[in-house]
Amino acid sequence: MEKINLEQYQSLIKDAHVIEKDGFGIKVLETQQGDMIKLFRRKRLFSTALLTPYAVRFDENAKQLIALNIPSVTVKRLAYCRAVKRYLVIYKRLDGELLRDVLSNQDDVAEDIYRQFGEFIAELHSKGVYFRSAHLKNILQLPNGKFALIDVSDMSIKGTPLRSGLCERNFSHIFRYREDQQLVKPHLASFLTAYANNSHLDTTALASIERAIQLLLA
Repeated sequence: MEKINLEQYQSLIKDAHVIEKDGFGIKVLETQQGDMIKLFRRKRLFSTALLTPYAVRFDENAKQLIALNIPSVTVKRLAYCRAVKRYLVIYKRLDGELLRDVLSNQDDVAEDIYRQFGEFIAELHSKGVYFRSAHLKNILQLPNGKFALIDVSDMSIKGTPLRSGLCERNFSHIFRYREDQQLVKPHLASFLTAYANNSHLDTTALASIERAIQLLLA
């Protein structure tokens, strides 16, 4: 990982547009050149991030997703600035629209997009991808209509299809926000049918997942 000083850090973020920040400071920027800069801080003194920083996990996960033929970001640089105690991931911005915005900005969204959404989640689970942050603001619809994953640091890729318990647990992350629940609820049948038709799970496991999702969206 590249080490940069304060002057280099300030040069990187100069004139960049702040996309996201919280009480601890800036989290995501977009540069004038169209690159994204995601900043990570170590939240606890002793954590697994000490051995494998989240910036490194982000890079590794993105590469693994692309190897699995799942669209994701392409990382250009990894850096650490001791002066601001931040890790930086610099990656090429993906063209597209957040799935939440796609579903929110249309009065009459075709059922096809909910079927595609269900198929996509089934693909992730079948390929062993457990994405804890797989809510509708971390899924991008690309210009070609396919879905891509962004902000991929909080993820594990198992190498084998997810067992049913993990699939069910993942849905609690996917539908964690009430806003997303309200968007999907009227189209739940299309989503569930597409997920089931493309899933590696048996009918008993699928029935359990369906009940869990219905309770979650109730």
